[in-house]
Amino acid sequence: MMSQYRQITGIRVRGAASAPYAAHLLTQAWGESPDAVTVDLNVDPALPEGGYRIEVPERGDIRLTGDPFAGLVYAARELTTLATPAGLPVGVRTDSPGLPLRTLWTWDHSTNWDLRQLGQQEIGALNPYAKGADAFGADYRRLVDFCSRERIGGIVVYGLLRDAHGGVEAARELCEYANARGVRIIAGIGVNAYGGIYFDGRHRYNLATWLRQRPDLAAELPRKVGFDIDDFGDLHFPASEYMMAACPSQPDNLAWHRDAVDWLLDTLPVGGINFETGDYGSCACQRCAARTGGERTSWSYEAMRSVYPTLLETARRTGPGGVPLRHLVEVYWDNIFDLEAQKPLAELPDDVAYQYCVNRGFWYDNRHRLTAAHVERLPHTTNVLRTHAGSQWNRQRHSWVPDMYADMGSRAGDAGLRGLTIFAEASAYHPTNEISYLAYARFTWNPDLAWADFWRDEVVPRFGGAAEAEAFRDAAAVLDDGAATADALAAVRGDALAMVAATGGEVQRRWLWLAERAARHAHCAG
Repeated sequence: MMSQYRQITGIRVRGAASAPYAAHLLTQAWGESPDAVTVDLNVDPALPEGGYRIEVPERGDIRLTGDPFAGLVYAARELTTLATPAGLPVGVRTDSPGLPLRTLWTWDHSTNWDLRQLGQQEIGALNPYAKGADAFGADYRRLVDFCSRERIGGIVVYGLLRDAHGGVEAARELCEYANARGVRIIAGIGVNAYGGIYFDGRHRYNLATWLRQRPDLAAELPRKVGFDIDDFGDLHFPASEYMMAACPSQPDNLAWHRDAVDWLLDTLPVGGINFETGDYGSCACQRCAARTGGERTSWSYEAMRSVYPTLLETARRTGPGGVPLRHLVEVYWDNIFDLEAQKPLAELPDDVAYQYCVNRGFWYDNRHRLTAAHVERLPHTTNVLRTHAGSQWNRQRHSWVPDMYADMGSRAGDAGLRGLTIFAEASAYHPTNEISYLAYARFTWNPDLAWADFWRDEVVPRFGGAAEAEAFRDAAAVLDDGAATADALAAVRGDALAMVAATGGEVQRRWLWLAERAARHAHCAG
């Protein structure tokens, strides 16, 4: 236990080559002097990703030890936060994530973290990119910085490769920026769907480009292309080259995808791949129909079984920091308890994570069924929960959902799941998103965290007090109430403006956001 303090007036970093960004954080905080206290940075491959140890002795070198990818960045950040006017507390601290696979999920076109940009979109899965080319880096660098600060391990990016925002070079710059900060960029790719590996552009590994050259390999999709989510409704995709799909029964398509995955991993320093085979329609050709036995979902388990062994073998490589790449395989939504339907997945490799998505209503109706006994019966050993809740896909893009993310993190930890993935396209500038993301970060790092402690330490200070935090939460619920009257919304606006007048800084900003949002809703409800 740390009780004594050690005064630090400057530092000298040893081992900076192993974690240059961690060294930067330390020298930024204390300055660098050749005669100052030495801070040793040490890599320990035995630590779990994100794990670290901080040793502050009464005299001699300070030692920070972390895993090869993120741990030293986390250790450096924590050491800077430990500093007090009395100095650094003497002693040893160790920490590591409770859920090792903590991932944010995004589409490039609707990720809005630099709110100065024109062309912002808030929904869609097969959209053109409407912003300027520089906006891609501006948005995602802010998101990476947030993840690095809050110890969130990775970001899935669908649309990572797109001509409209710089193609390979822009994607490489983002990966390098993120790797330095201990954040994996996980390339979202469609297998026989969703644009392939290079989502949008005249590139040999863009799916539309491939199918224009080989139209005989296209899938036979149903008349209506799209899907239905209970908490959203029916979604119809407009006809465009983005929704072109390839037949999973054609060997030439599998060979093309294998070569494309090889190219991707040769070209970009990504931290892994999020694989999915498409959820907006299954191929209905005679060969696919005979093999699948007439599956009736907008995705196909048999298609997964037929393509993933080859592609996962191709993708089995070492990634940034000398650690294995992190691959996620999408198993789609509201089916984590349907063990019969998942039988085809049992043949797939066991050294990747299988990602089960849940929607809001399904979660609340079935969360009691998520037990360690059930997770043990899933086809694989590494399983991750993903959710549409808290996103536009459950009509909650800017909703207040920290309690739900806390519940998911805690239950996932108790059940033996290895991670939780949420959408994070909306900036943490929005206080409702900010608090929800912080709950996600805290409860995936420590699934045993008490809600009362989170509320006291993270929420109350951000709104100016305990009563004020509860008032903001209640006001956010009014914004989400489709039946709220203009008068009720105007009352929220008035209360928020009173708090604007009474506060300053970041607390004031949050109340100002609420006042503007309530005014907007009241205008439309009037």
